[in-house]
Amino acid sequence: MKQIKYLLLCLLFASCYKLISTFAPSEVEPGQTFEVSFTIVDDGSDTQNFVTDWSYAGVRVPRGWTVTVPDGAHQQFAEDWVYYQDGSKVNSSHNMEPCEKLTSFYNSACPKTGYTWAGFKSVNKIPKNISACWRNGCDSIRITFLITVPEDAKPGRYTIDFMGGDEEDDAGIDKYNRYTDASDSRLFHVGTAAGSYVDNRNASLARTVIVTEATGIISSAPTPEKEGNSYDLSGRPATKQSKLVIKNGKKIVRK
Repeated sequence: MKQIKYLLLCLLFASCYKLISTFAPSEVEPGQTFEVSFTIVDDGSDTQNFVTDWSYAGVRVPRGWTVTVPDGAHQQFAEDWVYYQDGSKVNSSHNMEPCEKLTSFYNSACPKTGYTWAGFKSVNKIPKNISACWRNGCDSIRITFLITVPEDAKPGRYTIDFMGGDEEDDAGIDKYNRYTDASDSRLFHVGTAAGSYVDNRNASLARTVIVTEATGIISSAPTPEKEGNSYDLSGRPATKQSKLVIKNGKKIVRK
């Protein structure tokens, strides 16, 4: 009887969610900063818990690439019956910050040659977080990252992976001394990467990003390009009518 009560208690406090979509541009250029994201929803379970959690999320990129997060990186979209009649509106947004321990955990649990994870956690505990659902009406959560490609990045195809989870206890990730202690935790709850502790993994949602050749220009002018000068796509000095110009080696669209 005690075991049954314990099981029911676990079910009450352990709703599940699943990864449904990811986003990344198909092509980027060296030096470019671009946005990627992943979205999760309730898995359809009937648990009933409104909880406050720490959110944790990571993205795996080629080594040498830089990852940050924008303001309000954690976005919670409400079902129409919760707050808004339009479920596409953002119910709330929350800031995230780098988390070295999560970065270490993800890199230890799921390594890949030439790549590295960048881990982040919510700045504060988030009410009604990704584990919260109610009669199949759980909010969806989107986590957004900003990735910068190095100026000297080689052209080619690169894979972007995602991982996410949460912790309800006040101590959050700090209660774990090493990544193996957290192997059965919700830190590894959803993701795209194989070979990890991820419960709800969907490897098909990993994104492929193609880094193209850097934008270049061969000027037909008799003198070398001077710093600050603008040129049209033919290499001639730009005029007032030139809408797309090259300045300091970068494309600029004039308004």
